[in-house]
Amino acid sequence: MVKIGIIQMQSEPLEVEKNLLRAEALISKAVEEGAQLVVLPEVFNVGFYFGEDLMTVAETLDGKTVRWLKSMAGEKGIYITTSIYEHYQGHYYNTMVMVGSDGSVQHYRKRNPTWFEVSVWRRSEAPGPGIFDTPFGRVGGVICFDSFSRETFEGFQQSAVDMVVIVACWGSSQTKWWRPDVVLAGPALKKWADLASDAVPHHYATRLKVPTIFVNQGGKTITPCQTPRFYPFPPLTDMRYDFCGKSSIRDALGEIMVQADGNESDFCAVVPVDVRPASHSPETKRSDIPQGYLLPGYYIVQPPFIAKTFQAFFTSTLQ
Repeated sequence: MVKIGIIQMQSEPLEVEKNLLRAEALISKAVEEGAQLVVLPEVFNVGFYFGEDLMTVAETLDGKTVRWLKSMAGEKGIYITTSIYEHYQGHYYNTMVMVGSDGSVQHYRKRNPTWFEVSVWRRSEAPGPGIFDTPFGRVGGVICFDSFSRETFEGFQQSAVDMVVIVACWGSSQTKWWRPDVVLAGPALKKWADLASDAVPHHYATRLKVPTIFVNQGGKTITPCQTPRFYPFPPLTDMRYDFCGKSSIRDALGEIMVQADGNESDFCAVVPVDVRPASHSPETKRSDIPQGYLLPGYYIVQPPFIAKTFQAFFTSTLQ
C-alpha cells in the first residue's frame, strides 16, 4: 500500500511566493495524514495565465520552485509531483517534475499545449510521457491534454507503469455574448473538461489495470488571451476561466476511491492505494506520433470536434 495525497488548489497568476505558501500548508496537512507521494496541480507555482508577463516568472529546473520542492520532499520524507513553468534553452515549457526525498528530479515537457497555451509555452520536441522510477514503483506522469494522446497511452503500456498520475488545469471559460468564438467554444470546453476528469482517468485505470490519479486546479482565474494574426476578433484581456476540479484517485478497476466535490479551491485527501510494482520493469519506451489534432487516430478518448478544430487552428497559427 502507498499512501497518496492529492491536493486541489487555486493558484494566483504570477504570485509564486503565495502559491508556494499555500501549497506548503496543504502538503503539511497531507503529510500529517501519512502521505508518501503528494500530487499538486499543473503549473501550481505560476497559475493558469496566458499574458506575456508570465515569462517573467519562468524558472529553470534548478530554480526557486524546484529547490523548494526538493526542500519539502527532503524535510517531509516524501515524493512530490506537479508541473512548473520552465525556461529552457531560450524557450518556455510546461514541465512535469517528480521530486524525491533523496534529492532526485525527474521530468518531461508537455507535448500538446492547448489553445491559448501555445502563446506562452512551446511543444516539446522530445517525446513524452513522463516515466518516473520511484520507491513505490514506476509512475507514468502526464500533463493535462497530453493524457488524451495515443502516444502517452502507448508509452505507459510499453514501459509497464505501476501507476498513472495526471496533473491538470481543466475547466471552461465564461460566456461573452458579444464574442461568437467564445460562445461556440464554451460548451466544447465544458465537455472536454468532463471527459478529462472522468473518461480519461477511467480509461487508463481499466486498460492498464493500474491506480490512476487525476489532480486539477480548483476555483477560477482571470487571464488575458492572445489570438493569431488575422483572427477576426481582438485578443481577450480578461477571460474568466472556471476550473472543473474533480481531483480523484481511482483503483486499478477504475473505481473512484476519493474525489473532490467540485472545483474547491482547497482540497486535500490521503488514501492508501494498492500499488503492485513489477519485479522487473522493462526498458523505458516512448512513442512519437506526429500531431494529428483532427484525426481520430491521435487520441485514446475523442475530444469534441469543435475542441479539436480550435486546437489545430491555434497550434498552427499562434505558436
